[in-house]
Formats: sequence, structure tokens, C-alpha cells
Amino acid sequence: EINVGRTGIIAPTAIMEPVSLAGTTVSRASLHNFDLVQDKDIRIGDLVLVHKAGDIIPEIIKPLTEKRSGDEQEIKAPEACPACGSKAVRIEDEVAWRCENINCPARLKESLIFFASRTAMDIEGMGPALVEQLVDKGLVQNIADLYDLSAEQIISIERMGAKSAQNIINAIEASKQRSLHQLITALGIRHIGAKTARVLTHKIKSLDDFKQLDEEQLLLIPEIGPKMAAVCLASLLNLATRQPWKNCS
Repeated sequence: EINVGRTGIIAPTAIMEPVSLAGTTVSRASLHNFDLVQDKDIRIGDLVLVHKAGDIIPEIIKPLTEKRSGDEQEIKAPEACPACGSKAVRIEDEVAWRCENINCPARLKESLIFFASRTAMDIEGMGPALVEQLVDKGLVQNIADLYDLSAEQIISIERMGAKSAQNIINAIEASKQRSLHQLITALGIRHIGAKTARVLTHKIKSLDDFKQLDEEQLLLIPEIGPKMAAVCLASLLNLATRQPWKNCS
């Protein structure tokens, strides 16, 4: 199975016949990236040796090549995103293949789930099932669209009553009061996690201040390197011009 994450990384996951392992039933294991698949020569149809890394995470150690029938299929890096069909790209010095289409529905769903999570904007009730339907119905086409939703639109979603819909709207409204570092974390800008977001907002106090930023100013912050500055500048400037979260500080 090939999945697309919120940053556009296209990653393979092994789907296996369920097996009891260290007290749980295991049927999936992350393959991390396509280089690892090639290095271990893992193929569709293989019998594989599996363990739990750190006694927790299922991991394929190796395929049992002596058990192969000849019908196994090689796993190749994708030429296109499996969710939107955009060309898959590999950035120099990175192992990951990516979908760079910011409107990719798979990326959007994962981004919304993260944006609404407790460690980010903490929008209570905005879970994966709701996000899936909001995107599939075309009610949300980017993160900012969350702030244009009405209770009537949410009621149109399966198994969503009037009270639950209003609770979601209230939670979205409450998220406008989150701290600026939570907002930057929530947007999932590449190379900027929660720690770096705190560093940024310690130096830069408001959204309006981001409009005056340039790369040289970012590089004056010890924790910000050239690669991080180049990638995040455009995202921060875009962030500063959006209205839904203007009260975050």
C-alpha cells in the first residue's frame, strides 16, 4: 500500500497476512522509503521475517528469498502520486519521494488531521472520519476553509446532528485564540516543528511581523539554518496574509 503524508512524502506500507507477534496481531509494517525496499529486496508476494522494533513497532527484517516461487513482483518508486496523479519528485539529498501538489486530497486530509490535533490547534471533534467527509464532499479544499464552515454544512455530513455540528463550529472558533507558535506548528511547514516554532515566535511576536521578514533576518536566529530559512520564508509570508487566524498571538 502506498500512502501520502501531510508533507507530501509518498511512503510504502507492507500489508501482510495477520500473524500473532509479541502479544498482538500484526498485519501492517512501515517500509519507510523505497530505497529501503530496494536495499532489502522486499517484493510483493514475499514470505518475510518480522519482529517488533523496540518491542513495539512491526518491522520487516528480510524476505525469505529461498521461499520465492518466481511470481513475486518488485516494488518500484512511483512515477506519480497515487492520490492525485501529480508527478512524484525526489529532492536532491533526500531519500523520500514526494507529491508537491499542495491541493492533493491525501495531503490535505493528513494536514487537516494534524492541524486539528491536540498538540496543534486543538479543535475538539475534528477527527479523521469528519475530515475525510469534509474533503470528499468538497466542503474543505484548504486549511483556511475550515474557518468558513457553517453548522448547516456540517449537519449535511452523515451521522452529524445539529448539536454536534454546532460544537464543531464552536471549537473551530475557539481555535482562533490559540498561540502563534501553535498555529505555525499546526501548519506543518517543512523543517519547522514545535520547538522551532517556539523559537521563531520568541523572536517574532506577531503575524504582521512576518510580512517584514527576509532570509537574512531568519538566519540571524541561531536555530535557523540556510536550508530551513529558504523553505519556510514563503510559507511564513503566506501565513501572515491569511485572515482566519489573525487573532493568534
